[in-house]
Amino acid sequence: MYIYKSVITAILMLLLCIVNNLVQGQETELKSEENSETFYFKSESLFMCNIKLPGNFNPADTHTLVIGLHGGGSTPESFIKVWDDVKDVNFIYATPQGPYPILFDKLGNEWSLWSSPDLKIREQAGDLISDYIADLVKVLKERYKINDTYLSGFSQGAVFTYVAGLQNPQLYKGILIFSGPGIFEPLMNFDGPFASDWMKAEYLKPANHLRAFLTHGIKDQSVKYELGVKSKEILTSYGYDVTFHSFEGGHTIDPEMLKLALEWINKE
Repeated sequence: MYIYKSVITAILMLLLCIVNNLVQGQETELKSEENSETFYFKSESLFMCNIKLPGNFNPADTHTLVIGLHGGGSTPESFIKVWDDVKDVNFIYATPQGPYPILFDKLGNEWSLWSSPDLKIREQAGDLISDYIADLVKVLKERYKINDTYLSGFSQGAVFTYVAGLQNPQLYKGILIFSGPGIFEPLMNFDGPFASDWMKAEYLKPANHLRAFLTHGIKDQSVKYELGVKSKEILTSYGYDVTFHSFEGGHTIDPEMLKLALEWINKE
């Protein structure tokens, strides 16, 4: 009987300790939440970039470089495959990683923290991308013999192709925009329209030596076709050499458009 009472007592004491720990843990968690805050700061880090070399690659020769910025929520691993079905690709293709992780149906990356509810954070993150891509260009030119460099992007990647390309036009021969936004039109993210001044007019004229290839699906429901047309018209009005192609599809990269893009790259 004594042993039985001792066991009961021990169990009760154990339960009491567990309850006390839970209560104390909850109190600590509440206090921690009351006194906590989150902020972002700038610092250097390492980011991944995938490279696909052309079939005729010779390290002693100079090559054209095309940088591809994936869409929001995608990955450099998936975007490196974009040109796989296009024959005779003769350029070095690089797909850097969007610096901010984001979870949709799977883990991916984005370029400017559009998932944040804080507009200032979105803007601060976006402002860093031009330098991010410029750093990549520098590194790739140290690794390979590069003559002309083209910057390309799909969807959110197209947004920052405009931003990075027009802010550092001395680095690029041209830009390729796949299903891109409307210049001077508000961007769209998870919460609706924002960043109406994402592309400033002051950047357009100094960069008008850039060649521009734009393609947009007529049935695009994510970024309306009319926005792509408006961007073409604005670039043309600023003196850009613009090539524009439409296709019957939606918010995607059409394989036939890639073939036309390759011809366009090789034209000059």
